[in-house]
Amino acid sequence: MPSEGVSVPVRNVLVFGETGVGKSSLINLVIGSNSAKTSPDADPCTNRTLPYDVNIRGEKFKIWDTAGLDEGKPSGAKRTAAAEKTLKRSLRNLLKNNDLSLLIYCVRGSRATRALVRHYQTICSETCNSTVPMVIVVTALENSSGDMESWWQRNGEDLSKHGMNFADHACITTVGDSSCDTGIARQRRAQSQEIVRDLIFRNRLDREGSESGHVLPAEGRGTVRIWIRLRLMFQVTTRG
Repeated sequence: MPSEGVSVPVRNVLVFGETGVGKSSLINLVIGSNSAKTSPDADPCTNRTLPYDVNIRGEKFKIWDTAGLDEGKPSGAKRTAAAEKTLKRSLRNLLKNNDLSLLIYCVRGSRATRALVRHYQTICSETCNSTVPMVIVVTALENSSGDMESWWQRNGEDLSKHGMNFADHACITTVGDSSCDTGIARQRRAQSQEIVRDLIFRNRLDREGSESGHVLPAEGRGTVRIWIRLRLMFQVTTRG
């Protein structure tokens, strides 16, 4: 624990993506409450950059929710332009002050790959000279057949072919507790929370611009996910 009077750094994590992909729901999953406003449809529920505090493994994080980007929607062209402007301004401020630890690109598992490229390139144009890692979180996989991670096995290579490269990834569901009406749904939600928190913690960047030393090599990340699944399966079994 830090000594009395010594400030504990807050690590800033910025979440971006299209409207309706579940950015706010993702943040609620991470912080463990419904603080971030969500919308049941594709209408934007966040029109500015908003911070939410969470403690992960004894470290303080500030998760920033951003306005949704409306790709390919004529009615949302002006809104997208405004959202991009706000997002870029927030991003530049964090980068200028060396305060950004991680970027999270939030996408839906059903979204076509080509539709994801533009927003990826928009962010990369702002971070090309930065060492801040970008990870991708794929949502809406609560009803996927087999393991949620299988989405990445089917689509990860395609993302790379389109020039989208990420430091790490997570395949999850952000469905709320009230919608988890089966044991598997509850298990997947609990699994998703641990996977995303672990993703944030191990990929965070420190204030000096170097990785925190807790980032696992790629071959070790699968081990972490397997361990989480086994632990959650044991918890579900013991609860009956």
